[in-house]
Amino acid sequence: MEALAKRRKWFSLSAVNLGNFVPPLDTGIMSLILPTVSRSLNADIQIVIWVPLVSLIITAAFMPIFGRFSDAHGRKRYFILGLGLFAIGAYLSGNSLTIYELLIYRVIQSLGGAFILSNGRALIVDAFEPRERGFALGTHISVIYIAMTVGVAITGTVVNVTQAIGWRYVFYASASIAAISIPLSLVALRESPKNLKIRTDWLGAVFFAGALSSALVTLTAYANGTSAINIYIQDIYIPLINYFVHLNQAISIPISSIAIVGIASTAFFIVQERRTSQPLINFHTFRTNTMFASTNFAALFLYMSHYSTLILLSFYLEIIRGINPFTAGLILTVEPLSVTIFALFGGWIAGKTGSRDPAIAGLGIVVLSLILLGTLNQESSTYLISFLLAMLGAGVGIFAPGNTNANLASVPPGDRALANGILGMMRHTGQSVSLALGSILISLALFNGGVLGGTFTPPQYIWAMDLTFVLGAVLAGVAAVFAYKGRELSGSAREVA
Repeated sequence: MEALAKRRKWFSLSAVNLGNFVPPLDTGIMSLILPTVSRSLNADIQIVIWVPLVSLIITAAFMPIFGRFSDAHGRKRYFILGLGLFAIGAYLSGNSLTIYELLIYRVIQSLGGAFILSNGRALIVDAFEPRERGFALGTHISVIYIAMTVGVAITGTVVNVTQAIGWRYVFYASASIAAISIPLSLVALRESPKNLKIRTDWLGAVFFAGALSSALVTLTAYANGTSAINIYIQDIYIPLINYFVHLNQAISIPISSIAIVGIASTAFFIVQERRTSQPLINFHTFRTNTMFASTNFAALFLYMSHYSTLILLSFYLEIIRGINPFTAGLILTVEPLSVTIFALFGGWIAGKTGSRDPAIAGLGIVVLSLILLGTLNQESSTYLISFLLAMLGAGVGIFAPGNTNANLASVPPGDRALANGILGMMRHTGQSVSLALGSILISLALFNGGVLGGTFTPPQYIWAMDLTFVLGAVLAGVAAVFAYKGRELSGSAREVA
């Protein structure tokens, strides 16, 4: 019986890891298909860029909401619901005839991804004993970065896969993996205990989604020099029922209006959270639970510090240095591959010690690697760049499992999906902000803040890139400060049932 239970928990881990493979794979592959999608759907790149941004914004906004709801009604069922929504959204995305259809169906796909990501790690913690959770979470994080590595590797290959099989089949492949994960999850996973006393703060959730989405849209739009979002929707095709919705509508939304909506939503959200008895995000928990607060803010600032690194370096390697896409792709896979390897080590250390010290050390490695990346010039060796990317990946890999384990261990078992949702919200918000900050600095350096007639030279780009890395080192240092404030003696994470 004991052997059967042991096999079951590893079977459960496999099911969760397979389900969680598809969202990061989707993120990694987007940079490959965007140019082809732009040509295929006759869409401007300023519109196409929202295909990946929609995913980041939706995931960041809805992970806490869905995590709280799953805590009350069962994590397994909503993990599986997420797989179903992701599969349907990916299939519909692959059948899109216009860019606006694709963006609408990406919302469905991203809502599924938010359900998957908000419940996956909580289900792992439910399945494993405290002393084994660090290693289990390490394998989980490794799988996520393996998916990202695959996406980056495909992006850098000389052979354009999308020309060989068509960009739509990338979505079909993601839909297939999600669909295959559904029966496996039904068999392998155990349902978490329900707690119907938990009430989902839907009003707060609406205000929260409005505030976060508006803030990220405003920031990313400013980074791309956009003063208004202009769209024209002619038809929407629903392939499952072979039906066309004829809209023929032109819409222009000023970014200033979106910013006002964001400010108003933030104010309403704060008021709502203070007046309700079961808030979506309990500000009191952040004040009284040092571990919970420190792990969330450490994750936020870590991903703000480094997420734009691969995108900035891809332009540096291919445009500034003239390195062919295949070689550049191989170099860029070093960072996620290093995370994959060191996440296992970081998870093992976290499980053995239960201490925050390895996570703090990982952040120190991130700070050092970003400082050194900030010294790159036009003649920097590709071996040096690869080494620094490996160092960056090692730091992230050592930090992530211990931080996640400490975060989920800092709350009662009934709140784990909510805690994981908030942690995921911090991660995706940090990623979005990192992309926006990098874009703003590059825009200011190359085009005088977006003014026509600006100049472009390799030294200007390298200066902006190095400045972004140095700013990232500062943000990673802030993450280390938060991690240190939540530092606890060994055994604290392991002792929480």
